[in-house]
Amino acid sequence: MSTAIKTNGTTNGVGDEHITDAYVDFIVDAKYEALPEKAISKLKDLIIDHIGVAAGAALGSDSSAPIFKGIQAFSAGTTGSCTVYTKGHNFAPQYAALLNGAFAHSYDFDDTYAPGTVHPGASVIPATLAQAQVTGASGQDVLLAIAVGYEIVCRLSRALGAGSYTRGFHNTATTGIFGSIGAICKLRGLPRQVVVDALGLAGSKASGSMQFLHNGSWNKRLHPVGLLHAFSESSDTHGLTEALGSHWEFPLTALKPFSACRYTHTGIEIVNNVAKELGRDNMPKKMEVRLGKAGYGIVGTPVPGKLSPQNLVDAQFSNYYQLAVTWFHGAGIGFAAYDDDKFNDKRVRELCGRISHIEDPECPVWGTIIDIEMEDGKKIHKMMEWPLGEEQHPFSPAQVREKFHGLVTKVYDDARAGEIVKAVDGIESSKVADILKLL
Repeated sequence: MSTAIKTNGTTNGVGDEHITDAYVDFIVDAKYEALPEKAISKLKDLIIDHIGVAAGAALGSDSSAPIFKGIQAFSAGTTGSCTVYTKGHNFAPQYAALLNGAFAHSYDFDDTYAPGTVHPGASVIPATLAQAQVTGASGQDVLLAIAVGYEIVCRLSRALGAGSYTRGFHNTATTGIFGSIGAICKLRGLPRQVVVDALGLAGSKASGSMQFLHNGSWNKRLHPVGLLHAFSESSDTHGLTEALGSHWEFPLTALKPFSACRYTHTGIEIVNNVAKELGRDNMPKKMEVRLGKAGYGIVGTPVPGKLSPQNLVDAQFSNYYQLAVTWFHGAGIGFAAYDDDKFNDKRVRELCGRISHIEDPECPVWGTIIDIEMEDGKKIHKMMEWPLGEEQHPFSPAQVREKFHGLVTKVYDDARAGEIVKAVDGIESSKVADILKLL
């Protein structure tokens, strides 16, 4: 089988075969005992957050019903014992993983690893849980497999950088397949050569475009596989294998407090704080927003779909809309930010037209600089470097669980929601299949 992880030959003295060998060794040799306590706690937060986001979206997202109907038709005649959140427990593993992954990515509320601009959980967790139901895996086995999958996604996406986005590819898909395959291989205890072959096959099953930014399409939610790494502008492999297995990178994965592109989050916090202070009915005269190159390109360019969003995906990737809806309706409303009364609010649309964006190379990658001028002449200048949820601006375990309960209020009653959280918190001593029966 050909080498899976391509890097245009050699880069920084690290060859293709060495990288692939290192990842195969990592998958085969990783031990639960090597996971620090901090990493185990983070894994539980990631699983709880994933279930909340995916289960909430399974019933609430506009794309979920059509996607579910399509996969049902495609998979007609197949059965299994795997869970699709809110839909039942009799699905074949490949379709359970695909559906749960699509649901997890539908709200754009799923976890984010900032150095790689990637959402690891939507790929890794559904694949691992589906395989765990097939094999009857223990909680410890599942935690380790998810850790392995996340670590692969985080390291590969960090090496890819933003270069893949500028070429039209989405890091969540391009790296997610390798993490998912790594997690499944670990969970099944596959021998080394089979892992090599699996990664080689993963490398040839390529897709994951950024088309959703242009027409609001649902393709972002339904990428079953990824693209070869050689197609990114980045060729820096430093960090791909450094301390692999002894240093865990994935605990830097952040959980999102707002259901929108991560590049909008610092601006949302700034505007929410200013609006609370000055009064939400007091509309600004104008707002000038500075973003870094990547953020500006994804959420700040003055194109029609961002200046005046026409659909949900437009709004999720429009900093104009996010700041305007936050000013009038607050930041703690979750997916309700896209309800008709907010989406069609004339004040929100008017404020969108008063907001301008500038690409500022001095602005922190995930940061936002905002200058607001009010009608009475008052001027406010604010800057925030790190979005809520990053290590530098942490999202506490209590906030993770509060977010979970908020997302599943229409899915599970309070008792069932509490039971799910308790089961995940005690996953080390549980059969994962028993947890999934609650979903």
